[in-house]
Amino acid sequence: MTPEKNTHTSETSELNARKADMIDQHVGKKLREHRRMLDMSQQDVSDLLSISYQQIQKYESGVNRISAGRLYTLAQIMQIPVSKFYEGLQEHPYTDAENSQYSSSLHTRELVTTPEVKQALYNLADTIKRHIK
Repeated sequence: MTPEKNTHTSETSELNARKADMIDQHVGKKLREHRRMLDMSQQDVSDLLSISYQQIQKYESGVNRISAGRLYTLAQIMQIPVSKFYEGLQEHPYTDAENSQYSSSLHTRELVTTPEVKQALYNLADTIKRHIK
């Protein structure tokens, strides 16, 4: 079995990486804030998660992304809703160009209203893929 090719352009991937960094840093700051409010050390939290304290440091600095499952577990440990990690995050923290790209994508999806249009788009995509190879 051959791995699938990444269909995103490098430009899109770079935009996504920038977005993730900013959000990961915010979530990490919130993790540190709540950990300190509970007077827990990084070692205390890492012991409860069965990971190294260095991993907690990476989470708190935003270097490593916290998975959804791990974030849920952290919220349970700290007895807070998961949403607390996102408090204070701008509703739309991206640049105008990124918001425009997102809005354009949503608008395109709104145009695909019938199964026939959806099938035609799939057929078009398949035809393009065959000609690119």
